[in-house]
Amino acid sequence: MRKKYVLGNWKMNHGVNEIKEYFDNFTYESNSAYVGVCPQTLHLEMAENLSGPNIKIGAQNCAYENSGAFTGEASPVALKELGVDFTLVGHSERRQFFGETNESCLKRIEKAHENKLLTVYCIGESLEEFEAGKTLDVLTEQLKTGLFPILDKVLGNIVIAYEPVWAIGTGKTATVEIITEVSAGIRKILGTHSEPATGISLLYGGSVKPANSEEIAGIADVDGVLVGGASLKVEDFEGIAKAF
Repeated sequence: MRKKYVLGNWKMNHGVNEIKEYFDNFTYESNSAYVGVCPQTLHLEMAENLSGPNIKIGAQNCAYENSGAFTGEASPVALKELGVDFTLVGHSERRQFFGETNESCLKRIEKAHENKLLTVYCIGESLEEFEAGKTLDVLTEQLKTGLFPILDKVLGNIVIAYEPVWAIGTGKTATVEIITEVSAGIRKILGTHSEPATGISLLYGGSVKPANSEEIAGIADVDGVLVGGASLKVEDFEGIAKAF
């Protein structure tokens, strides 16, 4: 059975005092959705004290080795020791600014799984690719290269987040029709691997706000959202979560 997820990616925002205030004011309780936020890596040590039964803590990235000479990376072993519940892998900003590839994503997903971290694998196309009608081609490559080789191994511990790059932090939002079409397409791509793969939870991300969250929640193939800027404000994040 597919689970529902409402996840917030804080990116390089919020300091210690802001995080404490955030959790002091976070009162939303969900019996149906897995609700979580991803602070900056240097604040993950606060996870154990700040997380409660109603909210999970995630990392924005996870290394593809447990330890070693990998300056600036976040060890999956250390993440687990800190009480982290899940990790993002392959976010468009990691791909665009830090050279993340489908191949490196594959290794990160595998190592996260080995350390019992739920992985949210992010896929999505650029504006140029979208306008050229290559969306499903791009997503197929990201899935078949970055996930399929180990999918049988990690099945049950993987979530996919579709984030059109052109709708992240731009104020542009994919229409319900676009999200519906693409999410159905992703299910078909997963089906080329195996029938069980079609049961993976699928999230949408890209300028998600309280105003459009109910529409997104009504899309049959979408099981939740990965929220950027709107997750930085408690009232907005709670408003989005209530839609699921």
